[in-house]
Amino acid sequence: MFDGRMTAEADAPGLDPIQEGIRLFNDRFFFEAHEVLEGVWREDHGESKLFLQGLIQISAAYHHAQNGNIIGATTLLQRGAEKVRRYPAGYLGIDTKDLLSRVDADRARLETSGPGADIESRLQFPRIERQVQ
Repeated sequence: MFDGRMTAEADAPGLDPIQEGIRLFNDRFFFEAHEVLEGVWREDHGESKLFLQGLIQISAAYHHAQNGNIIGATTLLQRGAEKVRRYPAGYLGIDTKDLLSRVDADRARLETSGPGADIESRLQFPRIERQVQ
């Protein structure tokens, strides 16, 4: 369940909301990660906007997977990965090579999952690794 305190840190002055979104993603709070990253995306008017949208879609995809929505998860994993792939490895300090490898593997697992499959046990739920400079 969403707890507004989970994202309060992202609103504090001087804190990096992208890092907060990554923390939430890595803790499997995918909906909350999506919300924090979407806040950054709405304010962004530069080259990173599409990249952020890809991360948002990947976050939303894993939220769908947690709720048993295979079609939504599969579709958003594909769309998100396509957007992130347009950027060089290490963009915004994020290890995109490992992330995309795991996202692609999870999408393949979802595509072979039948109705009623235990989705969560089949997925790797990748972590986003970031080198902050």
